[in-house]
Amino acid sequence: MSQPLLALDHDWHRQRAQLRTGRLRPPPLVASGVDVAVGLDGRTVTLGGLAVIFGVFPASLDEFVDLARSRLHLGNGQARELDAVLNTRIMAMWAWLPTMKRDCYLELDRATGDEHVWLMGPGADDSDEIDLDDDNDELDKAFLDALVLNGPGHWGGENGLARLIERFGHQPLLVAAQVAEVLDHHPQYPERALELLTQRWPALATGEESAWVPLAESEHPWVAVQLGRLALRLGHVRAARLLLRQGGQTEVAPVAHFDLGQACEVLGDLTTAEAAFARYASARASDPDAWRRLLFCRIRLGHFTIAEETLKRYYSVGGKERDIIERFLSILIRSNLRGQERARLVGWLCARLAESIPRRLSIEQIIENAIERRDQGHQQVEALHLMALLDQLRMELRERLPSSITGMQIDDMVRVISLTLPLIASNTIAPIAHEDDPQDAATHQVGNALALWATLHLGDDFGLGTISDALAVKELARYAVSIRHDRI
Repeated sequence: MSQPLLALDHDWHRQRAQLRTGRLRPPPLVASGVDVAVGLDGRTVTLGGLAVIFGVFPASLDEFVDLARSRLHLGNGQARELDAVLNTRIMAMWAWLPTMKRDCYLELDRATGDEHVWLMGPGADDSDEIDLDDDNDELDKAFLDALVLNGPGHWGGENGLARLIERFGHQPLLVAAQVAEVLDHHPQYPERALELLTQRWPALATGEESAWVPLAESEHPWVAVQLGRLALRLGHVRAARLLLRQGGQTEVAPVAHFDLGQACEVLGDLTTAEAAFARYASARASDPDAWRRLLFCRIRLGHFTIAEETLKRYYSVGGKERDIIERFLSILIRSNLRGQERARLVGWLCARLAESIPRRLSIEQIIENAIERRDQGHQQVEALHLMALLDQLRMELRERLPSSITGMQIDDMVRVISLTLPLIASNTIAPIAHEDDPQDAATHQVGNALALWATLHLGDDFGLGTISDALAVKELARYAVSIRHDRI
């Protein structure tokens, strides 16, 4: 068995071996020039430079060899830029094959026509020579998979993928790449991606979410992730989470972590959502939405210390307070929040955005939101009733609180209480305590929200006392629960 001219312990081999065994992948396609001279002291190997080749990746072993024979398919102008690589006797090339976790390494002697190919890795000393005259179907498949997995720069866009499918059929990775291409460049047309997908998996055309679930285990993790991204856009949230979680087993674009975060957020899996948004934020640190999504997860989980740092990061990349408030309002209205999560969001954000939230969410606006889904003929009566309850609440707060508390601070407390109760929610809270009595659960969370707000806004030494047992709070809780029953 022959050995490479470029010894396995050479820096260029060793560096790729280190990347193979670590979490980083080697550059997909790399070429080097090698010259060999024989003298009295034996054979001398001279290197002519190293170059990473962009935008080209062979779809089979034969194409890999042909690429070396044809001087990388480069024109004269490009060839001159690579003189150190191309104007040598021997072309050496490495191709990274992710599904094998190995490199395919080739040495082509242009003077003699000799060709030798080895599979290298995963360890530094692992090397197996490939007989080019044998059937190498498994290796050909690894090259085609690598063309997809090494990134969209090699696909040739939609047209390039279509040509590859004409040649190789509806291979799972090629079809998944088509889906990724549509979602990345035409996200407003998920139905178009579904049409492409059903050519490989016809069962998905039924619209049943259950048809997506088995693919999480039966397909390559990268394929599962692209299917999960599409499933999310089609409203199959549980299947999307299952599919997107396969991204932990392969390298995926940062947007896949964002999509996993969204799916988990909808399903209330906040721990996984936080981890997913954190990975997205580390990859796309300049995206305010990354930090905003992460902020809400951390507040809902009660991770207040790190939420402070997250808010700073959000502002540092140009994030706007109004976007936080709009997201906050959207969550309060549309999400099926657990009671303690609602209390944390309201208490923390009303303290940290103490000037902005009153402008966007005045007491009058809260009343308007609370009654807008009620029977049209009774809205005016409901508004008067709710205003009377809030006036009663203000009076009770004034009686219970120290005289140093201003009228504006009392209004702030009224706002915290009103937002903590599910007055403006389209669905009910999901309480963690007093599950047999939603009204008691709601008043319990009012106390939690007020305590958090007071600690952050008024200071640790402020004794708020028990506010949740106030008669007006109980009446507001009863009213909020009655709204909930009307909406179900």
